[in-house]
Amino acid sequence: MNKLRKSFVLLLVLLVSTLAVAETTEEPVIGIVGRTDCGSFWRYDFNYETVDADGETPIVLSAAIFMTHDVHDKEIKAKGCGLINHYTITDDKERPTNVTDFITLEGVLANSNYIMIESDGFGFGIDVKRNQKYLQGRATARENIDAFLAGRKLMEAEGYEFENVVLNLGYSQGGNSGMWVNRLVAEGYRSDELPKIDYCIIGGGPYDMYSHYRKLAEDNVSQYPVALPLILSGMIDAGGYKVKNEDVFSDDFVQYLPELFDSKTHNTDYINDFIYKTYGNADDKSLPLEKIVKPAFFDEESEPMKDIVYHLKENSLVYDSWKPEKTDKITFYHSPSDEVVPFLNQESMERHLLDNGYTSFDIDDSSTEGHTDTGKLYVMYTALLLSEFVPTGMEDVFREIPREATHDIYSIDGRLIRKQTTLREALRSLPKGVYVINGRKMVKD
Repeated sequence: MNKLRKSFVLLLVLLVSTLAVAETTEEPVIGIVGRTDCGSFWRYDFNYETVDADGETPIVLSAAIFMTHDVHDKEIKAKGCGLINHYTITDDKERPTNVTDFITLEGVLANSNYIMIESDGFGFGIDVKRNQKYLQGRATARENIDAFLAGRKLMEAEGYEFENVVLNLGYSQGGNSGMWVNRLVAEGYRSDELPKIDYCIIGGGPYDMYSHYRKLAEDNVSQYPVALPLILSGMIDAGGYKVKNEDVFSDDFVQYLPELFDSKTHNTDYINDFIYKTYGNADDKSLPLEKIVKPAFFDEESEPMKDIVYHLKENSLVYDSWKPEKTDKITFYHSPSDEVVPFLNQESMERHLLDNGYTSFDIDDSSTEGHTDTGKLYVMYTALLLSEFVPTGMEDVFREIPREATHDIYSIDGRLIRKQTTLREALRSLPKGVYVINGRKMVKD
């Protein structure tokens, strides 16, 4: 009897273990997995199939689709579809598939009457426990294109109508990725489904990471310290971990890396403030790099930096001959006062495009703000450009399509402040304060 009882218990344990394994290895659902009314726009969450950074291994990532209520309710035909390449995020709660705020890049651009599609990327959303492939250009562009095409197919299957217009947008890390998207499209990646891009609006991108590294090493200072560990970890990962964090970062700083970056629980502001307070000067927001890196970092001929420099160049956009010949036009927005992604990145990209015979671009360098504040201006600037953009040969079609959505804006005590105003105009003209739009609070700071 005891033997029978033991056998039964063993069988039960095996059954529970098998069920637990089945639960943890269950394949994620492909397609739309959530629909959220965010007040001024709708967000659809979806999972899509792509490949890992090696370009071969099949994986599933998560992404989101953003659209106005008019588009969602099928009252109007969307002007087209836009690919948003996401900016730097370190906190999984800030991933694109969590966005609900009107005053975000996604919220603003959703109100342009384009259907906007944005992937969580590697290391966030559905695969949050994985390593983030930060600034690995080709890999990130590939999964962004895959997300865009999967999202567009889902919209078609849901019965949505949109013009055959493709936008490519992104700021900061998204600027780098957006230009890599242009490159992959020029090389013919999935060209049967994405033959060209009509308009690309890119801001503040690190296009020349090697020169960027040289400047950091020569100046021995960073005003945005979260960026350096992200960049170096991305390049270390790209090299298959031949180099380790311990080879580059000080022994004291290395101990904080798992909690600050791998936990995915802290946003960029928290990480920056922590590094400032621990190693730098929290008052003037500067960090002597020698406080967190080893002497090898300053010598590109040192063994660890040789490998990292190779991958910095490989993931930059200015060291190989190519041109975005399947992108009709590119507008760049970059501040000469950018302290995080120095303007030398924009100058290198301009030289590269001209040297390779591409002239269909313009550069707006009118911002006098730093990187983060210029990013906010990029959102308004992009909304303005999209409200005025008419693709070649579609003048008659776009004449019938509504422009950027308008809204009544109220003070926190219920007074009507602006009547039927676009979000872009509200952001530009309203003083700092708290407002209510479509029943949701908006803070302008």
